[in-house]
Amino acid sequence: MEKNLKFELGRWGESPCDSIFRNFDVSNEIEFQGENETGRRILRLRYIHKPEDFSKIQKFSWQREDRSESIPLSSTTSKVLELEAIEGDQRNLYYMIIDPKGIRTEPIPPPPPFPAMFLGARIRISLQEDSERFGKLEIIGRQDVLLRTLKIVEPRLNKLSVIVSGGVPILNGDIGIGRLFPLPFMGEGMARVASLVLAIGNASNGVVMIDEIENGLHHTIIPKIWLAIGEAAREFNTQIFATTHSRECIEAAHNAFKENGIYDFKLHRLERIEGCIRAISYDQETLEAAIETGLEVR
Repeated sequence: MEKNLKFELGRWGESPCDSIFRNFDVSNEIEFQGENETGRRILRLRYIHKPEDFSKIQKFSWQREDRSESIPLSSTTSKVLELEAIEGDQRNLYYMIIDPKGIRTEPIPPPPPFPAMFLGARIRISLQEDSERFGKLEIIGRQDVLLRTLKIVEPRLNKLSVIVSGGVPILNGDIGIGRLFPLPFMGEGMARVASLVLAIGNASNGVVMIDEIENGLHHTIIPKIWLAIGEAAREFNTQIFATTHSRECIEAAHNAFKENGIYDFKLHRLERIEGCIRAISYDQETLEAAIETGLEVR
């Protein structure tokens, strides 16, 4: 993904990570808890502020390029986000360090147990990255899945190819006009579905997280988007987590999965109850009743 991030150091500087803390209060700690077949897992995120905490990680200090001196980590020269991972009796600590050397993670964490991808609401997947992901599907002979799902949005599509133009590889499609046509020129829906399906295909047996799935899409095409996502997810055995603030998007998903005959969709609504955020789950029957009676499901 193509993106530029600017980081400010020092007492008053902010980093993009600050936004994941409630009300941007980086003095708080974030904790996630979950259970699987191996037991309970806990993840904690916090910023390091105290000098005694910085002293424990001085082995990760950075050196000047000429190696003339080592610059110690401190609240004025660095921002350090600590991740504590607890599983059973095992506890590991990892640090994302932001300093003049750049961004780095120390120590290097182990690879995840399954493929995982995140598609941000306002981060576009580059044309080159989509082309590379298409190439990976071609290598294993699964590129037909993308063609099949894109035909849900554009029935005229009968072929996909990667064409290099101006040094940039771009996915092109044949829609019967006598020449190949770049996918982005076929509309925002086509380009977005292609990026989603390619991410799903490259995270087989894993997880894809999609933030604000309806962003940039016309409401008339959202049901087709859900159909395409559902088919691709089943084909590659990929778990999808998608967020939305749109009731229309939720209703479109419900209707698309219901009409398809395979209702492997579930809604989890976050609701404030007695000062705490709780997840309220809706299966097909519960969501159907809520929609029919006009209850809030966002």
